Amino acid sequence: MSNEKTLDGFLGDKLKIFQLKNGYRAGHDAVILASSIKAKKGDNCLELGLGSGVVSICLAHRVAGIKILGFENNPSMLEISHENIEINDFQKIIKVLNIDIEGKLNKVDKLKSQTFDHVYANPPYFTKSTSSIPENDNKKAANIGNNKTLEIWIRKSLTFSKSGGTITFINHINNLPELLYLFSKKMGGVEVTPIYPKRNTPASRVIVTGVRDSKKAMKFNEGLILNNSNGKPTRRVENILRKGVSLLG
Repeated sequence: MSNEKTLDGFLGDKLKIFQLKNGYRAGHDAVILASSIKAKKGDNCLELGLGSGVVSICLAHRVAGIKILGFENNPSMLEISHENIEINDFQKIIKVLNIDIEGKLNKVDKLKSQTFDHVYANPPYFTKSTSSIPENDNKKAANIGNNKTLEIWIRKSLTFSKSGGTITFINHINNLPELLYLFSKKMGGVEVTPIYPKRNTPASRVIVTGVRDSKKAMKFNEGLILNNSNGKPTRRVENILRKGVSLLG
């Protein structure tokens, strides 16, 4: 697989991100996920599946005074994430561990469980039975999971989330029933934010956030509409993608 890279601008070119030219490339989903994390100064955050680091780098740019740890095991993504953390000067804020999320966690024995204020992820959206398999190994790892992927990722999230901490996933809208079932087992205060390509079109993505050990009721937020009828990004989306504002702001 070619390791040829591009250098792309995010958040109105405030951030520079290396990405594989022919591998998985982060886009709107990563920036929107970062905008949905309710972090504040002093919080400890964990990203499962750090990838190239776009989500955590965008979050670190928006919220000062936080600490972020990322789990990633793809060699190409490990290399490129370290480059991106360095080029954006977040070495003291974001650390990365070589961890297979769906494997054993014996490498992280020194990490205390249930200590993170926020855990977030952009897990694979599809399985082999619901999508064609990309030939590119990097894209396949990012996009294709199995029938247990979401369950495993949520279980691992709960391992590290403190009581009262948030867990936030962005995923394909078709996986919403499974996400709600899994989130409601150990979490309350579940919030659902659908993402629509355009007004009056079906949602394509969804953000689901839950609070560990909470007893609060489920809440459906106003959906995020990506584009106007003329195909241009809405003002709300522009503020998220260009200015790095919070999804709730």
